[in-house]
Amino acid sequence: MKKFFVCFAVFAALIFVIGCGGDTDDAQFPECSASSGTPCKDSSSGLIWSARSSSSYTWSNAVSYCDNLTEGGYSDWHLPNINELRTLIKNCAGSQTGGSCAVQDPSCLSSSCYSSSCYCSYMENNGGYYSKLGDDDTVYLWSSSPRSDDTGDAWIVIFYYGYVSYYYKADYSNVRCVR
Repeated sequence: MKKFFVCFAVFAALIFVIGCGGDTDDAQFPECSASSGTPCKDSSSGLIWSARSSSSYTWSNAVSYCDNLTEGGYSDWHLPNINELRTLIKNCAGSQTGGSCAVQDPSCLSSSCYSSSCYCSYMENNGGYYSKLGDDDTVYLWSSSPRSDDTGDAWIVIFYYGYVSYYYKADYSNVRCVR
């Protein structure tokens, strides 16, 4: 009888681990695509992205927006740092994650980190050519990474150039939160 209870306890623990211990994000969120208008998971980075905000925000309001966002049943969203945000760039090798653009959080956030490798050719009406999520050339997305040599600026991604640049924090830009 003792063996039965030990076996039963091991079996129950195994079922619990299999049923409860796995990553539910894969099932909860669809794979990101150019048509993603809802929260989605980017399998190449493992990050889960919110839908893009319907309004533009100043940088400090963008931080608050993400900190207070509840979407897809989760409330642990944050404004992405520039490293996370760069994972959304496609078709621009220099500014994509791992590209020659030196802008990285926390190691290189001054304006001297910016170079011509932080953008590609201008593509007006590009239909999301530079964005994994289909954000078109009019979309600017805030990062949480401030410019280290001017605290009035923060790093952003602009999709008409596949551009990693900085922007004045009091200006307005779009937001995608990440978890």
